[in-house]
Amino acid sequence: MPGAVLLAVAVLALAGCEKAKPSGQSLAQVNGEEITVHQLNAEVKSFPGSPPATLLEALVNRQLLVDAARKAKIDEDPAVLAELQKVRDTVLAQAYVNRRVGPIAPPTEQEIAQFYKDSPDSFAQRRQYEFGEAIIDPKDMSAKIEGFMVGKKSIDEIGSFLDGEHVPYRRESASRFSTELPTTMSESLRTMEPGTVFVVKENDQTLLVSLQSARSAPLSLAESTPQIRQLLTARKYTELVNAQIKPLKEAARIEYLARGEAIMKAAPQQAQPVKPPSQGEVASGDDGHIQRGIASMK
Repeated sequence: MPGAVLLAVAVLALAGCEKAKPSGQSLAQVNGEEITVHQLNAEVKSFPGSPPATLLEALVNRQLLVDAARKAKIDEDPAVLAELQKVRDTVLAQAYVNRRVGPIAPPTEQEIAQFYKDSPDSFAQRRQYEFGEAIIDPKDMSAKIEGFMVGKKSIDEIGSFLDGEHVPYRRESASRFSTELPTTMSESLRTMEPGTVFVVKENDQTLLVSLQSARSAPLSLAESTPQIRQLLTARKYTELVNAQIKPLKEAARIEYLARGEAIMKAAPQQAQPVKPPSQGEVASGDDGHIQRGIASMK
């Protein structure tokens, strides 16, 4: 079908979904659009403890903004339509899974204790590392710099060397727990002494890194329990979701067209479920450039 026809069909389909208000007692009308008790109940579920009057006013304000967006024809923007479709599909898929899977049984104390025992680098033997980084443009990386990045050097020595070579760089520092790092990198760092240097190569930047310090930072079982419980629950949920997807995929006829097939072939490996970030990752707010460059460690 021509692109214009597809766009028109999508607009009509979404418009139909938006106008299909839940049945129930009407609480307010905004320019003829009904706001129902079901909508308010959904808001109460999302924001428990908030006053109903505050939530109802928020629904009115949101409807005013929706009306304004429609008048400005923002709902016909292909990018906006794609986002609306994504939200709709996500809600439907999540509702299907929740109804099929049901409540997730919380992990037992024995499961938590076993996970704690099996993951020493994350808990009982957790370590904290401090790094100094000199970040340069990949095009400035040379054999001379490669040769310099051997042995032990401080970040000040790296900076002085780059100054002498007239190589522009940006200096940064980073603090990481072993639980935030890929397994391979964590294992390598455990045997490194302070001052050891290595190179992390990325597409848009190259990092010259010096390990400044390393110290033990263990977590007790009691301290680790909330994080382990969250991780095990997410893992169990992922397994149940995959169990739902498998028969659907086997029964479906899935065909990747030329461009989609090219994307799949370019993927380094089959996509895996994303694990929830650790507490350290959430707190750090880091962009993960050290983790991404593990393959280039020297």
